[in-house]
Amino acid sequence: MPRRWDLICFDWGGTLMHDRGPADLPMANWPEVRRVDGALEVLARLHAEGQRVCVATNASASNKVQVRKALERGGLLRFVEDVYCRTDIGFYKGDPQFWSIVQYRAHVNDLSRVAMIGDSLEQDVLAPLRCGLGLGVWFQPSAVAGSAASADAMRDMPPLPERARRVHSLLDVLPLLSD
Repeated sequence: MPRRWDLICFDWGGTLMHDRGPADLPMANWPEVRRVDGALEVLARLHAEGQRVCVATNASASNKVQVRKALERGGLLRFVEDVYCRTDIGFYKGDPQFWSIVQYRAHVNDLSRVAMIGDSLEQDVLAPLRCGLGLGVWFQPSAVAGSAASADAMRDMPPLPERARRVHSLLDVLPLLSD
């Protein structure tokens, strides 16, 4: 049976790894790097299922080599096929050129078979969907489902586009990506 997704892209800082550290240093050079809860489990599961996983990031203080080094320090690199970084590509994730380069380098025929997961509604969900990706998942770890603050925030939010979803835990991404 063919896979539902030809490529699954994850944002890096704030999605796979915590991005609280010295802003002027690449994360690879921070004294300590930390994975986001569930990142290891999700990537390991997708890898075991034969899914192609990459990192797509707008990081400004790190290049592809530095992102890979930080992922390695965090124990995640072995599950990641490639890293697409704004500093190397020259475009942000909101630019169709970013996704054209990803499509070409990853040998993906149809961007609608690419999913993107990240913690920025605009850069990780809405912009990639406008560029033709098939699914955008907004990872909102700070908005605890069921809390009063979360309920208030949800009430004030416009509805997400049809191909967008919202999760509060990375583990909740898995059912969205399965066939």
